[in-house]
Amino acid sequence: MAQIVIAGGGIMGSCIAYYLALAGAASAVTVLEPDPAYEFAATPRAVGAIRLQHGLRENVEMSIYGDQVYSAFAEHVRGGKIEFDPQFRRCGYMYQVHGTEGIAALEANVRMQREVGVEVQLLDADELRRRYPSFRFVGVDCAALSLADGQIDPYAALMGFRRAAEGLGVTYIQDRLVALDLSGTLVTDAYLASGLSLPVDTLVNAANCWASEICAMVGMSVPIEPMRRQQFYFLTQQRIEPIPAMRRMDGPGVRMHQDGYLSGFTNHQQPSGLNWDLELEMFETVLWPQLADQCDAFEAIKLKGGWVGHYDMNRLDNNPIIDRFDKVSNFILAAGFSGHGLMHAPAVGRAVKELILDGGFRSIDLSRLSWRRVMDGHALRVTD
Repeated sequence: MAQIVIAGGGIMGSCIAYYLALAGAASAVTVLEPDPAYEFAATPRAVGAIRLQHGLRENVEMSIYGDQVYSAFAEHVRGGKIEFDPQFRRCGYMYQVHGTEGIAALEANVRMQREVGVEVQLLDADELRRRYPSFRFVGVDCAALSLADGQIDPYAALMGFRRAAEGLGVTYIQDRLVALDLSGTLVTDAYLASGLSLPVDTLVNAANCWASEICAMVGMSVPIEPMRRQQFYFLTQQRIEPIPAMRRMDGPGVRMHQDGYLSGFTNHQQPSGLNWDLELEMFETVLWPQLADQCDAFEAIKLKGGWVGHYDMNRLDNNPIIDRFDKVSNFILAAGFSGHGLMHAPAVGRAVKELILDGGFRSIDLSRLSWRRVMDGHALRVTD
């Protein structure tokens, strides 16, 4: 059977391995993961949102499938000796905008989302204040609210897919890919940091923030870079009504988390690269004043800490590349998810299985997420 080597055993690589295993190819699949404890992986450092609102139809469709899988995990993910429950719960999501252009873009997105099957409400500022009286909604003219959006335990989801793939016969190796041999337009061998080598019939690059390094091994230049994402957890003295995850077009987002709240921050002006520093001062001087401006309860808070993760940011358009490399036809890239990887991993796992075993996308047409658009510099429209 053809040998399929997957570089990266996080949520993306493990989903790809699992769907290949479900299709009967488990014995042919080897997953390379240098960090089996996932200390520096993106997935365990994610918030765990399963968001249905996006500005690109393909992203909405992938989120809908992710919602189906995560909300009934035990039915969809089977084969592991140990069962994992990602504890899916619906918490809702609200995207807030202001100004004529912001409203028009939001309304266009909502029309598309409704066509795909997402239930979304458009609310003006008066209705927002009526529903969520603790918030002033300063500078907000309109918001889209979807109540079905969910939240999961990211690590449980990752381990559920990994253990299920292993249970079906997929091999995981603790090692790092360091070089590839090519013959003409094909990858033939993969060389590992340990000195081992593996024969290759298909090489799948699902290495997240390290994907560009592997792409360079076959002469593929991609605009994918690590981008630090900081999350801050705080408590309030004053209790307020339950809220959905709230995100502003021009300000910080906030969501309920355990007994308190999370607010995240990504500084797109900072240089790309791995940076594990949590800037508490930045929270106090930048985020906190903006949060307090929206809600009196956020004026008296206790910062309890936070953590740092990284997006595999696609600098072209914040959307993934899921495609074969035209110059090396057995090299497949699935990276550049720009913060959407966890929610889209089940759909991507199924899609890459289709690329390898079925000759092309069958369930969701992801052809627009192609390598060709990168070559042509054609950015997909995205407003989220």
